[in-house]
Amino acid sequence: MEFNHMNYGYCNMSGKLFVLANQRGYDSQSFIEKLMYSQVGEHLYHSPYTDLWIGETYIMAVFEDEAAVEQGEILSDDFMYWAGYLFKVWSLTYPEETPKEMLMQAPVGTLRQMFLGLHVLSYEQAIEDLKDLYKSECERRKEGLM
Repeated sequence: MEFNHMNYGYCNMSGKLFVLANQRGYDSQSFIEKLMYSQVGEHLYHSPYTDLWIGETYIMAVFEDEAAVEQGEILSDDFMYWAGYLFKVWSLTYPEETPKEMLMQAPVGTLRQMFLGLHVLSYEQAIEDLKDLYKSECERRKEGLM
């Protein structure tokens, strides 16, 4: 997918939303999981009307009205920005996939383990690598190897 300046803005806003969760002391993994399973996440990562959202502070306020996120382990701002940006790129590249499907293919634990190798790739290549890993894990489960 070819990105335009609006897409970069949406991706940046998503990354900044994840960092804002850190600033509020939210448990990073819980924040990501709850966001991706929320109505806000569905709108942010699976709706063509993302331009209705006006910045990460507004998105966070709406999300906080929908879900309670506890304080807890805070992952690095670098990781959180990257993960937020990644999920928005994913939603633009694969608009048919829901946030739940994205998170199923790229759970927080996997993102954490692979961050050092993936964050140096393009977002599109990182997504393809995550999708390939997920597919190979599914195949191994089918074959009874996991």
